[in-house]
Amino acid sequence: MNSGLCQGWISHRRLSPRAHAFRYRLGMFYLDLDEQAGWLGLSRWLGRWRLAPLCWREADYLPSLTRQGLPLAQAARLLVSQATGQVPDGRVYLLTQLRCWGLSFNPVSFYFCHDRDGHLAAILLEVRNTPWRERFHYVLPVQGDLTRPFAMAKAFHVSPFLPLDMDYRLRFHLDQAQVRIHMENWQGEQKVFEADLALKRRPLDGKDIRAYVLTFPWMSLRTVWAIYWQALRLFIKRTPIHDHSASRGDLALGHPCEDPDHVQSDPEC
Repeated sequence: MNSGLCQGWISHRRLSPRAHAFRYRLGMFYLDLDEQAGWLGLSRWLGRWRLAPLCWREADYLPSLTRQGLPLAQAARLLVSQATGQVPDGRVYLLTQLRCWGLSFNPVSFYFCHDRDGHLAAILLEVRNTPWRERFHYVLPVQGDLTRPFAMAKAFHVSPFLPLDMDYRLRFHLDQAQVRIHMENWQGEQKVFEADLALKRRPLDGKDIRAYVLTFPWMSLRTVWAIYWQALRLFIKRTPIHDHSASRGDLALGHPCEDPDHVQSDPEC
């Protein structure tokens, strides 16, 4: 089975206008969308029942398409093709937190879309914000391998403590043992924020699914709680608040970064 279970750390560090940082343990699933029947049969802790400890519902993802009956893998390919003009016709892997005890929320889910030869062709980011519950999609076309970082203009309002007028820089590292994603927010030549997701990856089996539920029994609720707790801390620090800005459509295209030195992973994460 290609699908896996991931555990590790998420860290955020705000550099200006107020210094702020935090680090949490978390768990995520790395799912081959062609293997749904296989991993849904691994454990009674994972199923399609909405209030299950872990629930898989395709309509939780890319709902404008999946709620019309389009399979999730095809929905991801469609968005990539709309942005790039090319259809990645191979496997699609989803990195996400599953619905937990009825609650579903992912600040961002990642779709790794491959071509028919098994090469990574594009990365689709499905981003959600709080409390507006809006969604936006960024597409990153992969040219060759993932050694080069990506750049894109911020087109979607996520946090009230960060303006829309910013650029993203992202770097990915994927292999059978780990998933590493590093993101930075830049205003001109100033880096103002960075986040790092560092996960250890292992094959998915029933025993590990049970252990995951016991280790992270309320993962979705914990994610939402952490967002509001950190927002309160930022408010107490009198971090400037920016008005909610309308997103620039619902789909944006990134590109390989021209200045790789702008993206440097934090060795302490």
